[in-house]
Amino acid sequence: MHQNEIYIFLDIEATLINGKQHIIEIGAYKWSPNKIIESFEQLVKPSKFKKLNRHIQHLTGITTEELLKAPTFEKVIKDFIAFCGGLDGEKVFVTFGEFDRKVLEEEFLRYKLNTDFLYPIVDYQQKYMIFHQLKNQPSLNSLMQSLNLEVGLQHRALADAESLLKIFIATDGTEVINNQKTDDFIILLGDINQKETVYETKITYLTGKVESKYITINEIHSVNKELLFQVREVEKQSEDDDGKPIIVQVHDILPSDDVKRFLDEIIVQLENKVLITFTGLKTSSKIARIHGSSFPKTETINLKNIFKDENKIEEFKINCHTLKNDLMIENLIGTFQNVIIEEFKKRNLLKKEVKI
Repeated sequence: MHQNEIYIFLDIEATLINGKQHIIEIGAYKWSPNKIIESFEQLVKPSKFKKLNRHIQHLTGITTEELLKAPTFEKVIKDFIAFCGGLDGEKVFVTFGEFDRKVLEEEFLRYKLNTDFLYPIVDYQQKYMIFHQLKNQPSLNSLMQSLNLEVGLQHRALADAESLLKIFIATDGTEVINNQKTDDFIILLGDINQKETVYETKITYLTGKVESKYITINEIHSVNKELLFQVREVEKQSEDDDGKPIIVQVHDILPSDDVKRFLDEIIVQLENKVLITFTGLKTSSKIARIHGSSFPKTETINLKNIFKDENKIEEFKINCHTLKNDLMIENLIGTFQNVIIEEFKKRNLLKKEVKI
């Protein structure tokens, strides 16, 4: 597929200082539509840095002495922005995993810099997993080996960025990204609570579409069921010093045909849509396992990770299951409208190009 974007394959190395990740190295390859490839590599001296811990030093080969002589993040990021084509340069960052984006955002906020420069940013590890419907995350090294690509130096920023570039080219990354672009989404909520004789189970899903300035809700569906359970006793090794086995009670929750049909409906609906959750898929996946179902690997947005007001998220979880009026639910979702739109743009998901 023809390449129109400037792709910047980015990797960072970081270390913990006072419980926070601080960048110690930035490495990147810039791949232009004319197929010219340029590289950027720079060590970074973190704020309040004194000594690099042994684990990171052993993993990367970077030394304390090298970092003490390195320029600060403020200096390095100016050079990196210039390398990328400036603040308004047309580019798409590509990383392998969520770590790089998360740490970069934290670093930009630490130095009171505008994070708009960092977007759009694509997690190609997730894109590859979605394309091949993988449940387990592949490492850079394992993916390089499976694609019969030469594996070089590891855990250095430029070397890992080069590996990502090679993987992207070998797997036709442009097509993988473009084929997963979508304006459509599903918001999924699941709750399961133990009562005296049953497990109260509630699932709600909403389908909708992201526009440049607003979202529309197409459908809202819910199912509420009381699931019966059976109690059985199993022998378990005690955690006490004596190590004697103990007998514990285990609940086997019985599936419901209605919930199973509802889950199958959600799985069909998920095709070519982004899955939006408010606290992750743990509860919904538990309900699915009870019914012998599993959700396909798809682009997932966890609003808890990007929305700062957790009280609003808890309010949504409670109200969305109890409100009967669709208009009231739509109004409640409006609280998160701008966050959802911005995240679609940041991830380069929209079919039509929309500038952030």
